[in-house]
Amino acid sequence: MIDAAPVRDSPWRSASAAERSRRRRLLLLVTVLFVGVTAVFGFPTGREVITGWVLLFLYAACAGRFGVWWRVVVRDWVPLIAVLFLYDFLRGSAEHVGARLADLPTLQADRLNTAFTAKAHVTEMIRFDDWLFGGHVPTVWLQQHFYDPGVVHWWDAVVVPVYFSHFVVSLGVAIALWAVRYQLFRRYVWTFVALTVITLATYALFPAAPPWMAGLNDYLPEVARTASDTLKAMGGHTVNSAVERGAAYSNRVAAMPSLHAGVPAMLLAFAWPHVRPLARLGLAAYVLLMAGSLVYGGEHYVADVLAGWLYAVLAVVAVRWWFSRRNGGSPPPEGEGLPVRTG
Repeated sequence: MIDAAPVRDSPWRSASAAERSRRRRLLLLVTVLFVGVTAVFGFPTGREVITGWVLLFLYAACAGRFGVWWRVVVRDWVPLIAVLFLYDFLRGSAEHVGARLADLPTLQADRLNTAFTAKAHVTEMIRFDDWLFGGHVPTVWLQQHFYDPGVVHWWDAVVVPVYFSHFVVSLGVAIALWAVRYQLFRRYVWTFVALTVITLATYALFPAAPPWMAGLNDYLPEVARTASDTLKAMGGHTVNSAVERGAAYSNRVAAMPSLHAGVPAMLLAFAWPHVRPLARLGLAAYVLLMAGSLVYGGEHYVADVLAGWLYAVLAVVAVRWWFSRRNGGSPPPEGEGLPVRTG
């Protein structure tokens, strides 16, 4: 039952004038530090590194007040961070569950290490894409027409940041909601958690090889992994280390559904009732740009993308229904199942 106590606003909105001034200085400092570290060591892809930056930005957002920051972390952020770390912990072993449920082929799972293998479904997604597009697999068609190994076209340079935006956008939106739309923050967190959990469950039951792995094992021999190849073609320790570290945090047969595609779709569906048409257009463009980047880049089939979109809508609708049910009916525009702020 929802109590009638006032909703505590975030320290961002309740800060005094002096705290807002100190906050601006700290945020600028952390931003400069982030840009500098990224330039030297590469874009962060590891969960613990990204979490560290989130906590640092939150410290700046709390104007450097350690006691307030600590309460914020424990009250608002520990559940989300714990679920994400649990997701990473379980994701690496999820493929072994599905491998016991079906007779799956053993695949080479690393281009440089032939001893690194995984068991996964391969042909189902290829057949679906081939059926959906009249005898053509979109990844193959796109790479045949637009990809030149060793050559970095402008669209290749666009694919890379779009692909890597997945690692920070969802948490960045969480920080923004926590700061300025606190009543929506909790529902957003639980929507993201729900999407993550049902996606992980599917990875466990249905390990699936992405197009680049199908190419590596001669199912689609013409398919490359363009994002990592583009980074290597661009050269430098920074970009290459981002790929190497990112591989350590991935289940290489966690392709169905695409969480990369699901998160932008979740953002669009979640934000739709709360933003203006121009923002909806921008979010829709991000959904399509991410989908195109994933398919062209050899990271996912269209089948994976469509499943990711479906999971995202299910997560948004299910969590919205749950918060509405807790509130005894349709949620207020801002409260979304939280008690109405008074005073």
